[in-house]
Amino acid sequence: MQTTIIHKSAHDAFEKLITAIETGQSDTLKSYLCAMGKFHHYSATNAMLIYFARPDATHVAGFRTWLKLGRSVKKNEHGIPILAPIIQRHKLCKELDIADLSEQSEEDEDIVVRFKAAYVFDISQTQGESLPEFARVKGDPSNYTTRLKRYIANHKITVEYADNLGTAEGMACSGTIKLKNNLAAAEEFSVLVHELAHLRLHIGQGQPLSRKVRETEAEAVAFVVCNAIGLECGTASSDYIQLYQGDKKLLMESLERIQTTASGIINAIMSEEKQQSDVNNGGEVALAA
Repeated sequence: MQTTIIHKSAHDAFEKLITAIETGQSDTLKSYLCAMGKFHHYSATNAMLIYFARPDATHVAGFRTWLKLGRSVKKNEHGIPILAPIIQRHKLCKELDIADLSEQSEEDEDIVVRFKAAYVFDISQTQGESLPEFARVKGDPSNYTTRLKRYIANHKITVEYADNLGTAEGMACSGTIKLKNNLAAAEEFSVLVHELAHLRLHIGQGQPLSRKVRETEAEAVAFVVCNAIGLECGTASSDYIQLYQGDKKLLMESLERIQTTASGIINAIMSEEKQQSDVNNGGEVALAA
């Protein structure tokens, strides 16, 4: 019964997002995409549930995870309901507590068979030991650009620089990303993510036919990733963030593609700070719903 209620909450949250977009409230979508960056280990649905339940949430975790971090949930605080997967592994169905999900092996063949209700709490709902400060940047991607380029190279993609790109700051074709010379550091990082998103989402079969959809998705991925590392995103991102085309199903599918792509990039470039990243997201893996 509780799972049904949470599914309804997710549906209601999505309807709120649709209404906001339809009435021109683009800031709501931008705020949700920012939440997607903060909670990149969570699915698009769970990020939406967290955002609409507690828009000011910054660091969320389950009850037991907070205890492991030396903090406890305050009395009378209500958890944020999300959907946790029940995993079938090696033909055995096992219900996993969300605090145990991080122990899954990537080599295991896991199948999500259904979902159960789970609850997370924002740090503002807890008390106890202070958490370590997170590495943040303000306008300078610092060594994140180096990590991003390493991630790109590991996927056999070449990054080239050129002056003859016309009005474009970057472009991507199979196996190659071209960037305009002499971009500012933050612009270089954002354009790299944008073009990488094109390669991950739009090269090969199944790509959206509309150029507007392709540009929207790539820029939304860049927006999520830039926000996740603390970069200030200007109007260049918000100009693209108008995903709604009158089809709710296509919008949800698009948001899920954005979440999956952005999450993969964020996890890769933050891998050297895994301990802090785990604390930021409660030590739990993506709760796909």
